[in-house]
Amino acid sequence: MTVGKNEGGPGKPLTTGLFHADVFSDFTLARQGYPRMAFSACFGGIIFNILVGVGLGCLLQLSRGHVEVKLEPDGLLVWVLAGALGLSLVCSLVSVPLQCFQLNKVYGFCLLLFYANFLVVALLTEFGVIHLKSM
Repeated sequence: MTVGKNEGGPGKPLTTGLFHADVFSDFTLARQGYPRMAFSACFGGIIFNILVGVGLGCLLQLSRGHVEVKLEPDGLLVWVLAGALGLSLVCSLVSVPLQCFQLNKVYGFCLLLFYANFLVVALLTEFGVIHLKSM
């Protein structure tokens, strides 16, 4: 059921890969002594979900006779999502080598704080509290 909003709203937590089952399994792997496997699963699970989810969706649409699949990148929400992803990746790309690849709790706390801010901004954008002024 939708109430006139974008169907992507409930999927916002999945955007950064913080799906609860993945988080619990990654924590379990790390606590059992496999931190590298848990770190790899953080990225591998997301990549698998995106590739299979988008791939199956496009395959299903193509099988129904649609010749092309169109993505509609209009709207402020797309820019918020892409900007947050880009900023997160650039910050990690800079900060991880500066820490000599020895990540600590401060880095994890910063990522959680960034995610909480991202989620608030994305939801406020989705529900129209944050919007671009029309000219």
